[in-house]
Amino acid sequence: MDKKLNKLIDSEAGNFYDWIKIINEHNSMFGRISEIPKDKYDELTYKTSDILGKISNLYIKYGAFKDNFDNSKMYVQIYGPELIIKSEKTTSVYYIGFDNKGFYIRTHMKYSENLRHMSDKFYEDIFYLMDIGNFDIKENEFYSGEIVSNNKDLFSNNKSKIFKLLRNYIIGKVASEKYIILGEFNIHWNYKTDFYTLMENSCLAFQTLYRLNYSLWKIHDLETKKT
Repeated sequence: MDKKLNKLIDSEAGNFYDWIKIINEHNSMFGRISEIPKDKYDELTYKTSDILGKISNLYIKYGAFKDNFDNSKMYVQIYGPELIIKSEKTTSVYYIGFDNKGFYIRTHMKYSENLRHMSDKFYEDIFYLMDIGNFDIKENEFYSGEIVSNNKDLFSNNKSKIFKLLRNYIIGKVASEKYIILGEFNIHWNYKTDFYTLMENSCLAFQTLYRLNYSLWKIHDLETKKT
């Protein structure tokens, strides 16, 4: 870990015990929500949201991005609050929260049509995400039955995340899709993960996901400035 990240996490480490206590208490509500008074549920939801806000602030401080972020909004999902982090410059959106599996960060790659311009560094970043967490690309690009039928051999391969990424892009281009959706980039860590390690790796993951989105956006930005 670099010294900057170490110092940043250490600045909040004294609060981790309280954060974990609140998170565990919040998670213990599920399966017995009907037994929890509404004011208690609301209180724990608010406290958990506050923790997510503080975690997102760590990401933004560590990344030192030349960008502004809005992290003032959230959803309340079935397993609890999900914080929304929106980039002003790239308009990319990131979601962080706790679910039944653990802690997660998820995002969609905007300007996916620019994948053809990406260098090997783009794919190295995806492999890096696989090294620091449980990374997956959840497909949500749907093609017609005819396209799937004509490419059965391509759609039968679900072992490689990189292959699925490139397949979705290439078929989208061939099918002349206006907006190509590569899928949801999702990285999570289970509840057995040491919390300090979680903060370290999730800071690195957010920085990497932002860089992926930024790379795609930059092509769009340069092309827009030419017109």
